[in-house]
Amino acid sequence: MQKAELDGETSLKARFLTHLYRPMKPQFQPPKFRPFWKSIELTHRFYQITGGYQFLLEGLKKLGLGIAVFIAVFIALQTWVFDFRAMTESVTEQFSWGVVIALQFISEVITGVISPELFIIWAKSTPYPWLTLFSLATASYLGGVVSYLIGYHLHRFPRIHRWINHRMAKQKDQLRRFGGLLIFLAALTPLPFPPVCTLAGAVGFKWRWFLQVALVRYLRFTIYAALLFGVYA
Repeated sequence: MQKAELDGETSLKARFLTHLYRPMKPQFQPPKFRPFWKSIELTHRFYQITGGYQFLLEGLKKLGLGIAVFIAVFIALQTWVFDFRAMTESVTEQFSWGVVIALQFISEVITGVISPELFIIWAKSTPYPWLTLFSLATASYLGGVVSYLIGYHLHRFPRIHRWINHRMAKQKDQLRRFGGLLIFLAALTPLPFPPVCTLAGAVGFKWRWFLQVALVRYLRFTIYAALLFGVYA
């Protein structure tokens, strides 16, 4: 009985991974139609077996803690150390709107070297804060897409492939185990978004699934803006 259950779990994992990852070498496969409810059921069972829901819960806890710490630090700095309003107004005066958006995009393509929250703070000082925020979120999302494409092409180089396996072994294992959950949390939480996107491309995470899951990046910008715009009123 136990052997049958193990065989069933193994079969489920294989089906789910095939559902999420493309073959690294082109091969012909006849198109398959999978009803939406069937995909949901398969995903649910897979996360039950692999502990995906626990992984998601831990990530959301880190998101809540990260937001609380960031807001507290921001208020402290704004009150006693640094005038963010003067800084953002200076940036708005010295640099055009497009230059700052481009800087956000470049930062997200490389490794996220500049915190997205700083750009969100700057958005508040522009004439149309929410339109600017949408542009920043779009730049971040497109930066993640470019990172995915970079990872997809770089995996063909053996030396880079070995480096990814060595330096990002934990994230690679999580991506293999939890699929889109890692991308979801990287897009929503303080986890580094660009490296996870690069890794998703390198391991062959399906393109269409990546584009859909990465849209959560817009939600992160909206959440942080709703909080920061209130504090920074």
